[in-house]
Amino acid sequence: MEAGRKVLYKQKIYELYYLYNSGYCEIKRDLYTVELVHQSEIQFINEKGE
Repeated sequence: MEAGRKVLYKQKIYELYYLYNSGYCEIKRDLYTVELVHQSEIQFINEKGE
């Protein structure tokens, strides 16, 4: 899992910003919206070519 991947959280698409060793990650929706969530709460979106 690397920063920049698209994830689904509460039926909205976010971008993975930072992943902590504790299992929490920062996801951002736009420049001003960053949320701290546990990895178990998000779903990774397969992008074309993966």
